[in-house]
Amino acid sequence: MRLNTFPSAAAAAVCGALALLIAGPALASDGPPAESAPAATGSLETIGGLGETLMLGSRIGTEARAKTPDTVEMQELQRRLRAASGRLQRSVKAGASADADVQAQLKKLDDDATALLKAVGAEDAAGVTAGVAAMVADQRALLGSVPKLLAP
Repeated sequence: MRLNTFPSAAAAAVCGALALLIAGPALASDGPPAESAPAATGSLETIGGLGETLMLGSRIGTEARAKTPDTVEMQELQRRLRAASGRLQRSVKAGASADADVQAQLKKLDDDATALLKAVGAEDAAGVTAGVAAMVADQRALLGSVPKLLAP
């Protein structure tokens, strides 16, 4: 399996920064956690779902750009991406203004992953390049939308 460590490291760094942003004040306090523990748990689930979704998306893109991409591995990664996207959608606050945006972005990410997998199967180099670029754009949009949902 081929991994490009930069996208994975970047996704981990972003998730770690978001986790510290959310959990930082609680870690700095001397007393017991405040009454907002269920809200913090929901935020942590959202952060974890975002991190997993970004990591799987970057692995699909990395595998697609390999000299000999493994389509079976890519299909498994896409299956896991769909599961992670579903968990992320469930953890997003229902009725939040950006909730519909996140759902649309996750659907677009899945559609672009499917198109990328088809381009890899057809050995279409231009399609692979365009597909990877589309997935990166989808992930950037998702990365911009989810933190808005975590704001108090």
